[in-house]
Amino acid sequence: MGEPLLTYIVPVYNTAAYLPRCLQSIIDQPVAADDCEVLVVDDGSTDGSRAIVERYARDYPQVRLLSQPNAGVSAARNLALDQARGRYVAFVDSDDYLEDGAAAILLDRVVDDDLDVLVFNFTRVMPDGTDGGGTSRDNYDTSVVTTGVGYLQEHVMSPYVWRYLVRRSLIEDNKLRFDISLIACEDGDFIARFMLEASRVAHQGIMGYCYVNRGDSAMHNPDADHVKRRIFSQVDSAVSIDSTIRSYESRSGNKAPVSVAGLRNVYLFFSMTKALTSGCVDEVLQRIRQAGLYPFPCIGPEANYDGKKWAVIHRLMMHPGLWKFLSGIYRKIKK
Repeated sequence: MGEPLLTYIVPVYNTAAYLPRCLQSIIDQPVAADDCEVLVVDDGSTDGSRAIVERYARDYPQVRLLSQPNAGVSAARNLALDQARGRYVAFVDSDDYLEDGAAAILLDRVVDDDLDVLVFNFTRVMPDGTDGGGTSRDNYDTSVVTTGVGYLQEHVMSPYVWRYLVRRSLIEDNKLRFDISLIACEDGDFIARFMLEASRVAHQGIMGYCYVNRGDSAMHNPDADHVKRRIFSQVDSAVSIDSTIRSYESRSGNKAPVSVAGLRNVYLFFSMTKALTSGCVDEVLQRIRQAGLYPFPCIGPEANYDGKKWAVIHRLMMHPGLWKFLSGIYRKIKK
């Protein structure tokens, strides 16, 4: 069996309500079945998602079901990467879906320009497909082909792996996999590592992906223990990116693009924000300090955050006692 041009990787956990739309949007792309494989990983679903995938696998030869006991999205993606055969890899979350016709445009571009990575835009939608609050609005020069480092020197590093079409050999040659210990922000360091190694990168201005704003997703789980785990995972993701920055700078002798550190700082910034609202400021500060990342720089335009508001919040964060005091006031008001 020959190498398909593209592998879609779709991790699935209890998304039966969204999964048919997701899979159908992939099937309906104008890409021949022989040029595409769709690896759908059932991560121990209990809601009928597996049966949906089995039906698609029966009806469409390019769809293949992989399964594992529940181990999280990173483990699911890694399992699919271990079995992927495509020249390029694209990631799709099972509650999201693809824009009609986008795949053909993106594939034509990566093949014609022999790219390692192609970055594209996305739009936010509500579960019913209506407007969900804007688009990525990245109006970059689409004619430019540069290195991953060059791209990151000029552009914000988007933290969503589904915004990237990646040459699979770039992933395999650099032995890249997702960190299975992370339950939040697991994309960031994986993206940083392949972008810092990529030789040919470009941007395509089309809206290739529909990100669904779900109020019932794992990100919105209000359970206190789950919230803490997500906060600590966000800190750990920042630590991983910091390690990648230091490794790149030591190996290359060059300064890493500021947008990579910008994403690290975003993760730290919002872990501190969530710590304030969740009442665990001391624990989060201890985790950040142990990593040697406190105090950390303010987020700014290198991470798509402009304005005085962020500077004021950052200044407050840099006074631990004050931040903890504000946390106490917030939680009293919320009661």
